[in-house]
Amino acid sequence: MSWDSYRDRLIQSGCVEKAAICGVEDAAVWSQSSGFNVTPVDIKSIMNAFSDPADIRANGINVGGTKYFCLQADNSQIQGRKGSSGVSIAKSNRCLIIGTYSDIQQPGNCRKQVEVIRDYLLNTGY
Repeated sequence: MSWDSYRDRLIQSGCVEKAAICGVEDAAVWSQSSGFNVTPVDIKSIMNAFSDPADIRANGINVGGTKYFCLQADNSQIQGRKGSSGVSIAKSNRCLIIGTYSDIQQPGNCRKQVEVIRDYLLNTGY
């Protein structure tokens, strides 16, 4: 399975600026856009936020070197914003799907694309 194809699909949608696919068990980056430096520390923090979002609600969430204000978080998705840009994160059984958007992209469209990939992966057991 090529994780790069999922990353590329997000970018090619025109709704996502940068994307990453990361493992939830090993906190490893399986694929990410050039210049998007998601770290294992970022992944672990995100995974903790899915079960207890209190910390990211109080302190924000760091993804790829950028700190975002937490707009929304539950056990399957996290939405963050910094100025007119932001991040959408969704969790499947085995991976995180992360997409960022810039000021020329719509937050809802980014979220939709991230969740489409997540839903597909859930249906295939990932």
